[in-house]
Amino acid sequence: MPSPKKSKAKPAARPRPTAAARARFEKNHRAVARLGKSLDAAQKDLSAIGGTLGSGAGDLRKDVAKRLRDARKDVSKMGDTLRRDLERLQKDVTTASKKTKPRRARTATSRAKSSTARAKSTTARAKSTAARAKSASKSRARRKSA
Repeated sequence: MPSPKKSKAKPAARPRPTAAARARFEKNHRAVARLGKSLDAAQKDLSAIGGTLGSGAGDLRKDVAKRLRDARKDVSKMGDTLRRDLERLQKDVTTASKKTKPRRARTATSRAKSSTARAKSTTARAKSTAARAKSASKSRARRKSA
């Protein structure tokens, strides 16, 4: 069976994030990284003091270690989710800004031009109406004479 032909069309270009979006992304990424490093340091410190604890604190240490591991996994997942959400949001903002074109502010010059155009069109309409009336009166006169 022959292989299907691939389309030669290029894939759509991915919208580039604005400088503000990149700055927010970097700030959030650094915050998540700091949190992850703090959790790693806490795990390391907990394992360092593990042997010096008494018998009753062993269970407590294991429980805290488990919670730290779970928190580390959750922070990692949160970082990934945050990155995806920011990319999706940036894409939505970029496509929305392309769909809506900004309206130009009307300046005094553009208002003057538009009022001049209205005056010209009004004058043209008046001339057209006068010409029709004149033509109609000539036709009536011809019909009466005939």
